[in-house]
Amino acid sequence: MADEPEGNRVDGHHAMHLEAGVALINALTGQHVHGRPKPGLDGDELVRAAAGALGPVDGQVDLAVAERLRIVASRLREIIESLSRRDRDQAAGLLNQMLADSRARPYLHRHGEQSWHLHFHSPDADFVQQWAAGLAVSVAAALGDHIPHRVGLCAAPRCDQVYIDASQAQIKRFCGLACQNRVKAAAYRARRSGS
Repeated sequence: MADEPEGNRVDGHHAMHLEAGVALINALTGQHVHGRPKPGLDGDELVRAAAGALGPVDGQVDLAVAERLRIVASRLREIIESLSRRDRDQAAGLLNQMLADSRARPYLHRHGEQSWHLHFHSPDADFVQQWAAGLAVSVAAALGDHIPHRVGLCAAPRCDQVYIDASQAQIKRFCGLACQNRVKAAAYRARRSGS
């Protein structure tokens, strides 16, 4: 993203958190995916989905943590849905509440002899608070940099997956090729039946 105009950049840390947030939203929330009902998750399936969305987490996700992460993902989904409706005021209000609830704040930290780096949670925050604060700050950074269009809801019928649009043209409307092709095929069939 280095060749983008200044107002459209998201730094690597925030981009990584946005990607993790989208993965968490898609794994733990929503009713449909690619035109099919999405099965509900509970128990071990929920734990695996939450851990898989966040990447290597070294056994830190049990059922209680996964349930709390689902709440975080639901709150993020509500923010993205507000942005998709172009209701930036509602999105900002929801995001401000999430920032307050997660107690997000900048904090310099270092592990052993590593260099100092910035966290957005207190040193005593638990695993879910750490993720909630980091995700909220990253979404806030994207919203504050006027690039909420980079995150959206799939425009295909019966799909409520969230996507990140990293394209130069910023015209992405679908979560992936499966939904894009589904919509194109339906439009083609409609044109053919109408002629």
